[in-house]
Order: sequence, then C-alpha cells, then structure tokens
Amino acid sequence: MAATLQTPLYAAISSSPASSSSSSSSIRTTTSFSFFRSTPPPTLLFNSKNSFSLIRASSTDTVITELDAVSAFSEIVPDTVIFDDFQKFSPTAATVSSSLILGICGLPDTIFRKAVEMALADSECYGLQDPNARLSCFATKALVNVGSDMTKLVPGRVSTEVDARLAYDTHGIIRKVHDLLKLYKHI
Repeated sequence: MAATLQTPLYAAISSSPASSSSSSSSIRTTTSFSFFRSTPPPTLLFNSKNSFSLIRASSTDTVITELDAVSAFSEIVPDTVIFDDFQKFSPTAATVSSSLILGICGLPDTIFRKAVEMALADSECYGLQDPNARLSCFATKALVNVGSDMTKLVPGRVSTEVDARLAYDTHGIIRKVHDLLKLYKHI
C-alpha cells in the first residue's frame, strides 16, 4: 500500500509497507511513515524573465530611465510635498491628502504652508464647541486651501481625499463631498 498527501507547505507524508506477512487466518501489514520536502510544482514557480516586458533601445537611442519607462505606460503623479523640480517634472494630476497636509506642516518652506496657516486661522472653526468637529473643520479647510493652490500649478485633475473612516458610510461620503464642493466654490 502506498499513499502520498501533499500539504500546502510541500511536506509530503509517504506510507509504504515495511513488512507484510500473511497467514491463512489473517493478513498483517505494518506501515511506516517518512517526512520529506519536495519542490513545489512547476506551475507555482515564478519566472521573472518571462513575467516582465523588457525595454530595449537601439544604439542610437538615449538612455531610458525607469521613470521614462513607466511614464510610457501610465500617468505619473508625484506624491510629495517638495516641489523644487516642479518645472522639470511637471505633474499632470495631483491628490490632496491628510498625509500631504502633515508633510506640509513638517516643512517650514513649502509653497503650501500659507494655505494650511489660513485654514488654522479660520474663525468659523474656532466657534465650534465639539473638539472633534473643530479638528475636522480645520482639516477640511486645509485640504481645500491646499487643493485650490494645487489647481493653479497642476493642469490636470486635483483630487481631494475623504476621511478613510467614512469608507463604509455612503451617505457620509456624499455629505463630505458636498461640503468640500461648497468650500471649493467659495475659494
């Protein structure tokens, strides 16, 4: 008797008869088990050579960087608060997010610093009694101020991140989007 059971960890249990004796009244079989490692099936092996397309250039072409190669297939959207090379790497789209606001607050000389400071100086937010609502007001105003400044620099779309805690609240997302649109119209 022989059986093999494959487990997800590629450890196999093999059973084979060690000794077998038979008599007229009974059949006696002793089975021993051995554990060994086997290689995964060939269909599960990853071959990087065939998985990615190669970029080939002729001898007359200039050197192609990874950025050039990726930009040939998709749109590059920088995710940074440092815009020193804005003319060299002019973005075609941008996203205003809470992490971008945090990065702006951490850098003293960014071009968007004034937009965040204007949001923090907004008297409407200071009038709110609930501390959570006040903080949300400041964050929303900062997102909109930075987003409106970005639209002056980016020719394409500028998207604004909605709070991730609203991910499963469809009506909450819609309310937040309407609030953002009202604020964008006032600027």
